[in-house]
Amino acid sequence: MVVATIKRRVFPEGVYVLSKECSPFFIPNSFLIEFSIPFYEEGYEVDESLYNKLREINDCYLCRKKAVDLLARRDHSVFELKTKLKVRNFLDSSIENAIEYVIEKKYLNEERYCENLINKRLVRGEGKYLILQRLNQKGVSSSLANQVYDQVVDIEKEKEACLISLNKVMQKYEDIDIVKSKMLKKGFSNYIVKKCLEDIN
Repeated sequence: MVVATIKRRVFPEGVYVLSKECSPFFIPNSFLIEFSIPFYEEGYEVDESLYNKLREINDCYLCRKKAVDLLARRDHSVFELKTKLKVRNFLDSSIENAIEYVIEKKYLNEERYCENLINKRLVRGEGKYLILQRLNQKGVSSSLANQVYDQVVDIEKEKEACLISLNKVMQKYEDIDIVKSKMLKKGFSNYIVKKCLEDIN
C-alpha cells in the first residue's frame, strides 16, 4: 500500500518524503548512502515498511544535527548530551548513532570537557573534591575525573584557587574554625587550607 511519494531536492541534495497523512520530512543523500538506501527517482511510491524506515533515518539525521548544534554552543559530557537528546524525544538508536558520530568527529571529548570544567571552577575558587563532585554529577566517571584533575592541577594551582576563596571567607568570618569549615565545603583538603593559612599569616 502506497503511503508516500519521493520528491528530489537539488540543494542540499536529498529527498523529501511526502505523505498525505503526516508532515513531509527530509533526508540528505549522505544519510541515504550511510544507510544503504537507493537514490529513488522523483515520484517514487513509498510503501508503509519503507516509509517507517525512512522516518527512522530522518530521526537519526535530526538527532545528529541537534547534537552538533548543542556542542557548537559549549562542551558537554556524554551523559549531558544524551539527556538533552532524550528530552527532545529522539529514538534511542538515533541518540547512540549521534553520540558515536560526535565522538568520532572529535566534537565531543570528555577529557577536554573535564579540563575545561576544572579550570573554570578553579578560577571561581573551588577545590578538588567539589570539582570532582560536579564532574560526577555530569556523568563523568570518577576514574576519568581524577585522572584529568591530576594532569591539569598541581599543588600551586590548587593553592591559588584556595586563596581566592580564603580571602573572601576571611573577610566575612574571624573565627578560624569557621573559616576552615567553609573552606572544606568549598572542596579543599585540610592540608591545602593549612598551607594557605600559613602563607597568609
